[in-house]
Amino acid sequence: MTIGGELRRTFHLAAMRKEYKHILTGRQREQARKLIERCEDLRQREGKLYEARFLTRVEEARKKLIDQAGAVRKEFKPGWVGEDRFNKAATLRQAQRDVRAHHQRRIARIDSQESTQLSGLLKRAQKENRIQGKARDAFNKKVDRRGGQERRQSRSRGRGR
Repeated sequence: MTIGGELRRTFHLAAMRKEYKHILTGRQREQARKLIERCEDLRQREGKLYEARFLTRVEEARKKLIDQAGAVRKEFKPGWVGEDRFNKAATLRQAQRDVRAHHQRRIARIDSQESTQLSGLLKRAQKENRIQGKARDAFNKKVDRRGGQERRQSRSRGRGR
């Protein structure tokens, strides 16, 4: 993933986290808070697993790279032509890069999942709040307790006019 894409994803997620506090009702805010906490727990768990199993994952990735490099290929050139496919240092560096990239993809997947679910929750909340607002307006219109001439004037114009 590019740096620009990662920054865009991070700022989008931060903006949605800030927005949910202003839009949602108590129940909706609680759902969003649980979602954010669950995703943060997943990120922390992934970070701990990454730290604890880094060397094991690098070794597995290194073995996989060696197996791929040693596989029989149908190339129409002699074996003595070309590069040595078993450079130990290069294989180790590539394995480390692969493990780091895999970890970043997992974190990005968690961020994406949180963003998608939080966005859905916000859209649902906005829709519910609009419906509640319309119902409130209709209720206020029906229970208008002003008398005769006052009722014929809109509330926005005021009483003294």
